[in-house]
Amino acid sequence: LAQSQLPCCCHAVPPAMAKCFVCSAAQVKYRFPCCRERYCSLPCYRAHAAGQCPARPEPDTQAAKRKRVDDEEQDEALISEIRLCALRGHVGVRTAMQSEAFQDVLIALDEAHDRRHALETLLEKDKYFAKFAENCMEAIDYFPRSRNE
Repeated sequence: LAQSQLPCCCHAVPPAMAKCFVCSAAQVKYRFPCCRERYCSLPCYRAHAAGQCPARPEPDTQAAKRKRVDDEEQDEALISEIRLCALRGHVGVRTAMQSEAFQDVLIALDEAHDRRHALETLLEKDKYFAKFAENCMEAIDYFPRSRNE
């Protein structure tokens, strides 16, 4: 196939040839955010928004709440650039990272099927890894909240 015949979004129907997904008018200017189909006007947008778009997921309030909680927890798990620099500069962290054997442990942890279980096992059974984790938390001034807070 020639380059111009390859099916991809770059070679989709040009706007001049596309028709409105709702009313089939020839002049389209916009795309629906849910399905990326083209539309021509606000009335068509409203008609589409009022209907059931197959690309739009069903509203699930429990799932939405769960996602917000997960997002908040994930935001708390991220560290700032300043703390990341402190982590890079911590002597205990740098010393551990220079060890090839310790690098192999980290690679094995990253490749583990159940990372959480592998991490918990390392923290319980490997004193060197536990010390590394303590050094990391010390470097970023992380002090876990107690469960009672």
